[in-house]
Amino acid sequence: MKTCKNCTTRYTSKFNYCPHCGAQWLDYRLTPRKITAEFTDRYLGTENVFIKTCITLFKYPEDVINGYITGQRKKYVNVINFFFISLTLFGIHIFVLKNFYPELLGFDAISSNEKNAEEYLSYFYDYMGLLTSIFIPFYALTGWVTFYKKSYNFVEHLVLFGYVFGLINLITVLLTPVIILTSLNYFQMTSVLSVFSFLLIGWYYKRIFKLSFWKTVWKTILMTILYFITQFIITLIIGMIIIAVIVIFYPDLLEGLNIKLNGTQL
Repeated sequence: MKTCKNCTTRYTSKFNYCPHCGAQWLDYRLTPRKITAEFTDRYLGTENVFIKTCITLFKYPEDVINGYITGQRKKYVNVINFFFISLTLFGIHIFVLKNFYPELLGFDAISSNEKNAEEYLSYFYDYMGLLTSIFIPFYALTGWVTFYKKSYNFVEHLVLFGYVFGLINLITVLLTPVIILTSLNYFQMTSVLSVFSFLLIGWYYKRIFKLSFWKTVWKTILMTILYFITQFIITLIIGMIIIAVIVIFYPDLLEGLNIKLNGTQL
């Protein structure tokens, strides 16, 4: 008899998979070769779930998203793993461009005496993936409001946008050779990808909620407007909090600033 190491169910030794949770029976010491084999089998090998997930997210997104929401965990990569894999690859993408092709990210436009600007730009790129991830809940909120009569709740909209932005990250990574070979302006490329992301969101909602073409267009435009309004309000609130914190706790940072109002120096 064997005891499953995941759910402790006991089953006959002739089976290599637990009949209760489906976990494979593994009975070997870990080595770099074994770890690599497990990863490639799962994501690049015979199971090929990662590539299958990416392709299905383009063609039949409702299969992946509804599958995860309803409890399907084996057929596709779950949303958390998918998003963080994409975020890791996106970080490698930025590292390559920043260290080997900094001119593509706009560093060549900064003069030698603008060290602060260079530091801020470098900081932005270092945390670009994380910073863009912060806005996923806002997308989910506006999607939930736009489709409040549909069956998805707020968390399920989070799942949808986790897959959306995971896929956008991967598309950006795949464009790395194109960016390098064509010296493509990175800011223009990200602007195009931003438009593409909204088209992708519209496609997902059309497939998931079985919307007509014009209803898809209307709902996507409405969601986009609500998103930018929400983003503006949240950004304004955060900005006011930061200013208040500086004024109350770090007033020294304001010294030396010449603030003029109606021509009068304060």
